[in-house]
Amino acid sequence: MHSATEATAWDDGPRERALAHCRAFCARLLPAALRRVAAWKGVPRRMHADLLEELGQEMVVDALAHAAEVVALPPRARHLRWMRLADRYIYRHCVAARRRITTERDGAPSALDELPAPGSQPWQLAPTPALEVATLANGRCNLAQTAARAGVPTRQMRRELDRVATRCGSNPAQQEFWRARLAEGLVGLAADLLRAGNRVFLLPRARPAPDVAARRRRLRRLARHLPLQPATRAERQIARRCLRTGIAPEAARALLADATELAPHSAAAWGWRFEALIAAGEAGAAAIALRHGRRLAALPAATSALARARLREARGDRVGAVRLLRRALARRPRDLALRAAATAAGLVDSSESAPQKATP
Repeated sequence: MHSATEATAWDDGPRERALAHCRAFCARLLPAALRRVAAWKGVPRRMHADLLEELGQEMVVDALAHAAEVVALPPRARHLRWMRLADRYIYRHCVAARRRITTERDGAPSALDELPAPGSQPWQLAPTPALEVATLANGRCNLAQTAARAGVPTRQMRRELDRVATRCGSNPAQQEFWRARLAEGLVGLAADLLRAGNRVFLLPRARPAPDVAARRRRLRRLARHLPLQPATRAERQIARRCLRTGIAPEAARALLADATELAPHSAAAWGWRFEALIAAGEAGAAAIALRHGRRLAALPAATSALARARLREARGDRVGAVRLLRRALARRPRDLALRAAATAAGLVDSSESAPQKATP
């Protein structure tokens, strides 16, 4: 039978290792993770230093309380565990607290922060609805009957329900979030359709094989999470239309047109729309898509140069395309994408030693 001293020495092993993992995470990964989460949640920069210390303490407590579990986890799962802990802590002590103060100032009950994330029907999330809401067979609000029961005009009832939805978290920022996620899903599906149909030329490098079925499943999940509100009618129509669209490569153009409508500031959406139009032989429309994409700072300079060369080649000006590609490579000789394109076009000998660092 072991003594108490031996048992304590035996338990110090996993706890020390868990603390060492925790210190490394707090020193190397936590500051950057905090900046990203704080920027997403709208936490002021003046609070970052205090939050960093508080999150470090929370993670030390977690490492000591669950030492054996923390040590047994692989590094990626361990880091994900602590990032989720940081996200919950920031939401509980910064976001929910700020919402509680705002709702108390407006006269709303302080239990609003205990509500779940905004769902399909905002009036179902109101803590104490001041009116009896009539619903249709599909669960949506019967606006006319609800207004008649309350004895108010329909327009006034709509404004009241909009205020309830805003207090429950349904605001322009949330709608923009779902629009961006839906646009990303459309771009991914269109890109896989083009790749699966060999309709697009890609530089040789390691990349996962196109999986159209997985892309459609993700879009179906996004469509189920879109709030059933008048403000999201356009997004829901796009989601239904893209799920009804066939999986032929020709469907990529319509998907990318919807993606650029949802996210006009997405460089990836405009870039893939350019590729789809080039594959369809529509050089004029492709030039318009490229013009929109080049206005965005997120579009890499090498991608812009390659697209311009592709456009010239599609218009029959191969000499101009080669000249443009040579000029772009002379300006950025360390860019691996430009060098690979020049090698594929026969402008650079593949035996030449390429620089090891690529332009970000």
